[in-house]
Amino acid sequence: MHKPPEMSVYARHIFICVGDSCDEKARGKKLYHKLKDMLGDLADYHSALRVKRGKTPCLGVCSGGVIAVVYPEGVWYYDLNEEKLARIVEEHLRGGKPVEEYIFHRLADNPHAVFPRQPES
Repeated sequence: MHKPPEMSVYARHIFICVGDSCDEKARGKKLYHKLKDMLGDLADYHSALRVKRGKTPCLGVCSGGVIAVVYPEGVWYYDLNEEKLARIVEEHLRGGKPVEEYIFHRLADNPHAVFPRQPES
């Protein structure tokens, strides 16, 4: 049996859809590659504020331009370009305030999906 892997702490995880079927111009792939530089110190593996980035071939929303989702908040963004993504990095990922005009869905819209916080010890 293998020993479980270790992972450094992180604060958020952003996924960008890079699916070929709904993004023939590969804009999502280009944004994903630019995201590492945009994150700057937030990409530091040892930072408690680290933002992990991930790409996926499908987020299940095949319209609305490049789609991204940020967890743990479950905030979904649409029609992304470099300028919008930079603003999301600064305001949401760094500042903690989602960019309302780019949001089309929130996990919190489903009360069954939001789990109550456990009391702190």
